[in-house]
Amino acid sequence: MHAMHILSRHGAPRGARSGAMKKEYDWSRAKRATPRDLPPVEDLDRHTKVRITIMLDHDVLKFFKARAAKRGAEPYQTQVNRALREYMEGGRPPTKDDLLEDEGFVSRLAERVAEYSTRKTVSRRPR
Repeated sequence: MHAMHILSRHGAPRGARSGAMKKEYDWSRAKRATPRDLPPVEDLDRHTKVRITIMLDHDVLKFFKARAAKRGAEPYQTQVNRALREYMEGGRPPTKDDLLEDEGFVSRLAERVAEYSTRKTVSRRPR
């Protein structure tokens, strides 16, 4: 009968120590770790990830995975999370009525129309 050798995932015989602990360690040159920058307590929910299972329409998943496949793009789950956060925080695109109520937008639009009109007039003049 052959002896069976059980190895740890590191390749060492199971139960064998790769390096026995010393009785005493010299901590005189040890450096204290800097504390991690944790978000404020009121922002913990925003920075805590929770694993869930969710059913998405196939076209929605394909859309986000295609965007994620582009060089430099965020992973698709991050993009889905960002889209959900924008929706949750009211980040919907402005409607036409919203834009017409925005004085800054209307003013800038008027400037652009004036620039466009001036360019059109200059380009129509005979040479």
